[in-house]
Amino acid sequence: MAGNGRGIAAFTFSIEALGLTRGSMPETQRGPTPLFPQIEYKPGPLKAGEDEDYMRALKQEMRGQMKDLPFNIKPHAGKGGEYSSLYLILSKI
Repeated sequence: MAGNGRGIAAFTFSIEALGLTRGSMPETQRGPTPLFPQIEYKPGPLKAGEDEDYMRALKQEMRGQMKDLPFNIKPHAGKGGEYSSLYLILSKI
C-alpha cells in the first residue's frame, strides 16, 4: 500500500531528551523589569574649586556653540496638516 505522500515521519520532541526536568527550568517573571539596574559603584563627588568651575563653564559654552553650528541636525518639526491638529484648531473656533 502506498502512503499519503507526505514524506517521512515527523520528529518527536521531548524535554527529557535534552536532559531538562520541570525543576530545572527557571521561574516565570512576575511584574516588569526595573528600568535601570542597581549601581554597584557610586560616582565620586565633583571637585569644587575655581579651576573646575571654569572648566565646567567652558564645557557648557562649547556645547552651546556646537548646537548653534549649521552642521548640527535639528529634529524634524513634524507634519503640519495632521487631522488631530486640524481638528483642535476647528474646535476652538
